[in-house]
Amino acid sequence: MSPELARKAKTSRARSARGERAREGLKQAALVVLERDGYHKMRIADVTQEAGVAQGLFYHYFKDLKSLTLEVLTDFAMASNDPLQIEKDVSRGDWYARIYAHNLVIVRSYAKRPGVMRCLLQLADEDEAFSGMLRENYRNQLMWLVELMPKLFPKARFRKHQALMVVYSLAGIGEGLMREYFINESKTLRAARLTVEQFAELLTTMFYRALFLQNPEEKQLEYTRNLTAMVKPN
Repeated sequence: MSPELARKAKTSRARSARGERAREGLKQAALVVLERDGYHKMRIADVTQEAGVAQGLFYHYFKDLKSLTLEVLTDFAMASNDPLQIEKDVSRGDWYARIYAHNLVIVRSYAKRPGVMRCLLQLADEDEAFSGMLRENYRNQLMWLVELMPKLFPKARFRKHQALMVVYSLAGIGEGLMREYFINESKTLRAARLTVEQFAELLTTMFYRALFLQNPEEKQLEYTRNLTAMVKPN
């Protein structure tokens, strides 16, 4: 390659890197604005002001506000949904710890970005394709357990769809609780003042009890340790 061509290639890579940083800066700014103002109130000017760039630069990277919003919320929804990554520090035989690891990721998302989680639900109501992506992503988050149900409970002779319904029903209870606590900010529930870890422990303990019909080991529990006494007398 001639020196001139090498110089042009280097310049092109530098411009590309700057462009990617600028684009990512707009996406991060949009995430802040979505959390603060919500999807329906967000304006392009709000995003560029948050990013510290000229408003005209927006259209160099995004077609319109909705295309930016779709990309930002899709990235947010898809983040950290790899079971192997979530369970990387967990013993495969420790079912309480495995379920807790998954719950902790979800609870952290709700606790850190409740406004963004609200925007996810709003956009899902308005955009069929985005709604389908969210449903598929939610399904994928649960399938790791669905696939293992027949091995966990061989005597039950689970059909795949039946296992799916069981896991969905248990996980759905937790989803409803998180929405009420973090998005709707129920005063009755918020009075508990739970930490993220306590919330994840509560969900995991109840899920574990319902799934295995037994209590987790007490040494794994703090906030919910007294719930091990929830056993119906004979």
